[in-house]
Amino acid sequence: MGEFQPSFQSIVFALHALLGGRYSITAVYTVLFYDWLISLDKEVTFIHPAPWNAVKGAYLFCRYYPLLMSPFHLYGFLGDHTERVCNSYYHALYATLLPTMMSAQFILMLRAYAFSGRRRSILVVLSSVFTGVVGIVIWMLCKHLELTSLFIIERRSGCFVTSDQPHDGTVRGIGAYHLGIISVASALFDFLNMSVVVRHCIKQRSTLGPLGQSFLKQGVIVYLVMTCINTITIGTYFTSHTAYQGIGSWFAYILPSTLSCRLVLMLRRKASPTDTELHDQLSHMVDEALEMILVEEPPTGAPRGPARSSSRASRVQS
Repeated sequence: MGEFQPSFQSIVFALHALLGGRYSITAVYTVLFYDWLISLDKEVTFIHPAPWNAVKGAYLFCRYYPLLMSPFHLYGFLGDHTERVCNSYYHALYATLLPTMMSAQFILMLRAYAFSGRRRSILVVLSSVFTGVVGIVIWMLCKHLELTSLFIIERRSGCFVTSDQPHDGTVRGIGAYHLGIISVASALFDFLNMSVVVRHCIKQRSTLGPLGQSFLKQGVIVYLVMTCINTITIGTYFTSHTAYQGIGSWFAYILPSTLSCRLVLMLRRKASPTDTELHDQLSHMVDEALEMILVEEPPTGAPRGPARSSSRASRVQS
């Protein structure tokens, strides 16, 4: 490795990869902290007073675990470390990313299970597939991860990893296929959750009222956003350009947890509206009722249908 003389193109690739990864991580954690701050009042209102259950526990873990681990991750990815330091560091760095990646999937699984009538068969299927996805991710992270070739160019770098890279002293590979499989598995599990919800709606021919309509609408939006993120990430992992491999992986690893937390807050707000929202809803209902009365009220002096019918019936009886 010490005799390898990098070409100008290799240096450009290395710098693009390093800067792209660092910009992506900075952007993701900025969104993470910003969303937490603007949602804190809703969280205090709708989550903290609620009794403990699986959804509340999953929400708090999904929200606060990435925040608590952010200093560790930012130090590992944004700091300038030697190859020796990263070799002893990156396994723990990526292992602590696993709960962040899976917590969003767990929340969507719970919501799909609740929406489908809490059927035990649905829970068994979703739990089995979820366990399989977790197993795939653990296997990929433990067996196929290795440090990138950035240390060939830069003596110090962030602790970034890849898979399936060549070992001929170059920084250009054929694609990080094994890491791409993680995004494929996550995307397929998201598709399964939404398929359970849509199938239940079609079978029951109902969305279970306003709350179900809100979950269906917002859940589809969350699913589409997560699908777009996973699709972009999968594309970057399967490219042969090392500088672009996994450029969107940080969005796929961390943003789904933020989206899932917003989904839970939206559902809690719909199920437990504030006094102001209740007042607005009641005012709207009263306005609609008054409009219906005014529309159905006949003009002054006009004969009333029911009264004429009752008088005619009394004459027939006499």
